[in-house]
Amino acid sequence: MAKRLTKNPNKSYNIYRNQLLKNKPFILTMAIVIMVFAAVLIMYSQIAGLDREILKQKAEIEELNKTKTTLVGDIKAVKSSAQIAEEAMYKLGMVYPSEDQIVYIDSGEEENLADINYNVFLSPIVSVLRSFTRD
Repeated sequence: MAKRLTKNPNKSYNIYRNQLLKNKPFILTMAIVIMVFAAVLIMYSQIAGLDREILKQKAEIEELNKTKTTLVGDIKAVKSSAQIAEEAMYKLGMVYPSEDQIVYIDSGEEENLADINYNVFLSPIVSVLRSFTRD
């Protein structure tokens, strides 16, 4: 009996599988390359996310600087005494008093002796003594 020569489909698969298993260093190298490539992609996506955050923060900083500049200008306008006087005159109807409207009042303060008042040790003693002599 003669054997018939037929191609066994499993035989070619087994040959390919055996050759692949013999190339273990190649498989290991490919696995490492794939892992490195995946790590690079993950890192790149993280860097891209950080870049987006940086751009967002820069835009926010620019907006805050514009707001600050506007507020500083508003404060300068408010602090201007000419602006305050103008608003008092036109919006509130205020005017400067004339000389006959100004009244000076004498408060009757006594002149204190400078050497006693500015002396750290004598000033408390003098103030206590004055409290007993005043009515």
